[in-house]
Amino acid sequence: MSRDRKIAVWATVLAIVALTALVPTAVNGLRLGAQVRDLTAELRSMKERVVVAEVKREGLEETVSTEVGAVREEVAERFRDILDASAVVERIDDAVFTIESERAQGTGFGIRSSAGKTWIATNQHVIDGSVRGARVIVRSGFASLHGTVERWDRSLDLALIRVDDTLPVLVSAYEAGHPPAVGDAVLAYGSPYGLEGTATVGIVSSFRVWDYYTGADYIQTDAPINPGNSGGPLVNAYGEVLGITSSKMPGGGIGFAIDIRDLCTSLLKGDCAD
Repeated sequence: MSRDRKIAVWATVLAIVALTALVPTAVNGLRLGAQVRDLTAELRSMKERVVVAEVKREGLEETVSTEVGAVREEVAERFRDILDASAVVERIDDAVFTIESERAQGTGFGIRSSAGKTWIATNQHVIDGSVRGARVIVRSGFASLHGTVERWDRSLDLALIRVDDTLPVLVSAYEAGHPPAVGDAVLAYGSPYGLEGTATVGIVSSFRVWDYYTGADYIQTDAPINPGNSGGPLVNAYGEVLGITSSKMPGGGIGFAIDIRDLCTSLLKGDCAD
């Protein structure tokens, strides 16, 4: 065999060996390519499932949020009809005071406090006969403070007494977002006949809007109101003020409180977040 032929034979053999060696690599490459395609498809599927899961999660969150809001509203609606008198009294007691003027005894409650001064709401007829700047006694238990008659509205039967001290105050139910409705449980608190710290309970019986003679708006209640209660707070189940107890009809069962918003607009120059 000639030298050139031998070289050609060996070249062919080497080529066959090289191709044989490449076959597994090519097969492995095909397998890897298939695996990559499978993994890519699986990853795409997973991404799609993640998107679907996110959409479901957002939908569930919205549903849960809506349901929680509905439950909270239902609880609030039911709570307004259930009044825990002892809890309410504990909440408001420190902000309610006995008022003693020259001619009368009544009740008052802290309604605004600022810069070391507190304004106490009461009825005008409790301080009737007092002039602006007159001194009255503001009493709570065994503690007594001097208060100064600062503002009043005779037609609305409302007055403010200033005490140069920082005292607890009550919040208007309207400011707190709990406007009253007929049937709501209420509590009247004050010093009837000088009996300090007396609580009586009832419901909102009706609303008597804008009395022609006085210009006042009244909340009617069957919570017992007696002489000395005048100027005290009528509060809801949250301990928030609905009105200032002012009068009753003979025979009992029908009492009236002046809407707290009348005090806010006439003497406090605010709207109590109506």
